[in-house]
Amino acid sequence: MAHCQQVEEAGANGKPWYHDIREYLKKGAYPLGATKNDKRMLRRLADGLLPKWNLTLLHCMDDQEAQEIMEEVHEGTFGTHANGHALAHKILQAGYYWTRMESNCCQHVKRCMKCQMYADNIYMAPSILHNLTSPWPFSMWGLDISPCGD
Repeated sequence: MAHCQQVEEAGANGKPWYHDIREYLKKGAYPLGATKNDKRMLRRLADGLLPKWNLTLLHCMDDQEAQEIMEEVHEGTFGTHANGHALAHKILQAGYYWTRMESNCCQHVKRCMKCQMYADNIYMAPSILHNLTSPWPFSMWGLDISPCGD
């Protein structure tokens, strides 16, 4: 069925992976050739068993949208070039979902040239040193300046 496809794969007739679920929700119609188990699974998916972590309704993505979201989160303005699992977690927190999301994110990170180029460099780049001012610059000096008596 369509709910088991990867992002890179186009569905039957070029339809997105969630097409059967959407059609069932809109029209109450099952896809042609659906078995009894397929119909039961479709009802379960449509009855609210779609992933809703933290009570957040997740936006289901097709393959083109998923690719754009992965690129933006991984390499965009606030992209951290994190590993695949962290990338999938960030996308989930943003409210997006597609099947095989974690494996697709891992594949995307493996294809990222910057991640592969700097993966072995574990040392942090040098940063600018910042001067700190002390509130009492001479507080540690214990010098007696008064003249000694007779």
